[in-house]
Amino acid sequence: MPPFLADFTENVFRRFRRQETNEKTSICGEKMSSYGAIGVDDNDTDPLLDDEPPRRLPPAGGVPIGRRRAISASQIGSVPSQSVTRQPYLFTGGLGLRDESLLSLHSEDDLHREHNNALRYRLYNRLDPGGEHLMMPDHVLPPNLFSILPFEELKDVSGKQGSIVTIFSIWNTMMGTSLLAMPWALQQAGLVLGIVIMLVMAAICFYTAYIVIESPKRLQDLSIDPLMAEFSDVCKSLFGRVGEYCAVIFSVCVLIGGIIVYWVLMSNFLYYTGAVVYEAMQPNSTTIPVMENKTFTCDVYCPEQTSQWTIPQWEKQIYDAVSELEGGETGDDSWSFDKFWTLRGTVPIYLAVALFPLMNFKSPTFFTKFNVLGTISVMYLLMFVFSKLLECGVNMDFTNPNSMHYVQLANMHFPALSGTLTLSYFIHNAVLTILRNQKNPENNARDLSIGYCLVAFCYVFIGFTFFAAFPVQRSCISDNFLNNFGAGDVLSSTARLFLLFQMITVLPLLMFLVRSQLFYAIFGETWPGAVRVIILNVLLIGIAVGFATFYPNVGSILRYVGSISGLVYVFALPSMVYLKQSAAAGTLTPLKKYAHYGIVAIGVLNLIAQFVI
Repeated sequence: MPPFLADFTENVFRRFRRQETNEKTSICGEKMSSYGAIGVDDNDTDPLLDDEPPRRLPPAGGVPIGRRRAISASQIGSVPSQSVTRQPYLFTGGLGLRDESLLSLHSEDDLHREHNNALRYRLYNRLDPGGEHLMMPDHVLPPNLFSILPFEELKDVSGKQGSIVTIFSIWNTMMGTSLLAMPWALQQAGLVLGIVIMLVMAAICFYTAYIVIESPKRLQDLSIDPLMAEFSDVCKSLFGRVGEYCAVIFSVCVLIGGIIVYWVLMSNFLYYTGAVVYEAMQPNSTTIPVMENKTFTCDVYCPEQTSQWTIPQWEKQIYDAVSELEGGETGDDSWSFDKFWTLRGTVPIYLAVALFPLMNFKSPTFFTKFNVLGTISVMYLLMFVFSKLLECGVNMDFTNPNSMHYVQLANMHFPALSGTLTLSYFIHNAVLTILRNQKNPENNARDLSIGYCLVAFCYVFIGFTFFAAFPVQRSCISDNFLNNFGAGDVLSSTARLFLLFQMITVLPLLMFLVRSQLFYAIFGETWPGAVRVIILNVLLIGIAVGFATFYPNVGSILRYVGSISGLVYVFALPSMVYLKQSAAAGTLTPLKKYAHYGIVAIGVLNLIAQFVI
């Protein structure tokens, strides 16, 4: 036990041995508080030391209402019989209690257990802001899981983060694999309609994320500490177990969708990187990898049938995958590189074997050191597409439909963009964790809005720049725009290699998040044993390898996962939470009701459109 904690514990027991309630001794020269612990300022409100007596007691079995002093041994006999047990030193019946009638909804044991846990979390956070000496319960996600600061030395001495770090942590968390699909999604919607949808979806997702960060503050539930609550806790408080399970299940669905997309892209990047290395190592090879794609200025590659997205053609997908697994069309049983290095056959399996050990770490702390690579990779992609714009110029024709450069302003396939954006702007299951470490919580709304503006700018910039510079018919734009460049293009090859490493470091974090949420909901702990963890990881990797082999369509995976999970977690749950809390507070108006019903309707239509239009 650290020395400062030992001193702290000794002082607490000395306080309990006091016989007179008016005895206010100085312990280590500082006040003790369940909020600030050691070294609180004069403005801190300490429910345990407040001179104000208990206001009143609820019916038998309830909890004292309002602030109170810690009960000394000499006072126990004077306490009315309704107070069944002496409360732990950190417990205060007044904390978080807004409605006396809510006490009847919880048993006394539940109130004691859950509320004391919440106070303990807050105490640990104050005692050890950086989380280096005391560990909070492992099912509460640590804020540094999403921080872009790789080393503790770069953080504030208090362990908190300023607005700049918070904004870029929000931006870095949202900027994911959908960035590579943005030019394809913009082409599906048309130039003008696509940009409008990007901005409108950003505004809607920002608003619902704002509801998420405000919802714990408006709770009237004693058992939940607003500072430590997750959105699933809010849903459980308002809608019971059904609400909690909905939040957890669809949060996990988003994460599993991210794992699948990561595996498809990592297989792609590894395949092309390996192919370039193999060709360059051949004796008397005339291939110079960095110049292979430079047959002429602004050279691009048009993947076969890129433009024709429809309902998945499973028969053709399975046939192509099986052909690759069998060694291609040559039928040659002898060893060859092409037989043992196939994009939709062997490479996804090689990845599974190589990365499986990384998935089974109990703590992902080591991998958080590489979060900054996400910021670097996004910056590189921004410079990459801008360099292609300078190289290719603007190739757009708005008047001649027969021109190779003709641009559609609107397209009926726009649901591909709206579905993808629902996942692209998704941060709702992580935003409370990120903002929990904010030095100035009053800036949360401002920092969240700036983060969303940066994300929307990056999506519009990548989508529009690549779209405008594309030198051939835009139906050739791939749902991973790096596939439009040959393996020997130096910039795209560098991007593939860098993104491959960055995704390898992020994948264990995604697996940890899935494991934590799923196992805690089922077993009440995040590590229920190595056997169960291994079984879950084998199952998840098997699903990812299956998609990478039989259906490696990044754009379609993004839009279906985004529209299904987004309907619940982005559109429905935040709106329902807002309506319920507003009704309880007496501030619900018809305009608010219909506006939030409209948000839910947008999510429903977005889902239906993925299969209809």
